[in-house]
Amino acid sequence: MEGFERAIWYHVVTVVPLLIFKLAVLFVGYLIAKLGHDLLIKGVQGEFKFQSGFKGAKADLASASPGLFFILMAAVLIGVGILKDKPFETKITQREISTSAERSGEPKTNTEKPRLP
Repeated sequence: MEGFERAIWYHVVTVVPLLIFKLAVLFVGYLIAKLGHDLLIKGVQGEFKFQSGFKGAKADLASASPGLFFILMAAVLIGVGILKDKPFETKITQREISTSAERSGEPKTNTEKPRLP
């Protein structure tokens, strides 16, 4: 039973930081959205022009309310932070217990040692 209990603790140690991260993103997103709401209620106007371009594509945002901009950015932050999946797994075998998280991108399959200069 000792191996199983250790596996549970490995699993908890992996889950708790992910939960704390998601709650922190939710809280920061809420604060940004609240700031945007307060700007809207107070009627703050802003004259600005935001331009972005990447590989021939352009995006422009001009003369919008700063409150709407903050609310939009908070929604994007909360959406990405909460809905982005961060998979992990805990494996229990007779000889070892391992916890792993998948990395973004393709897993490395090259087992060749790097050469030093």
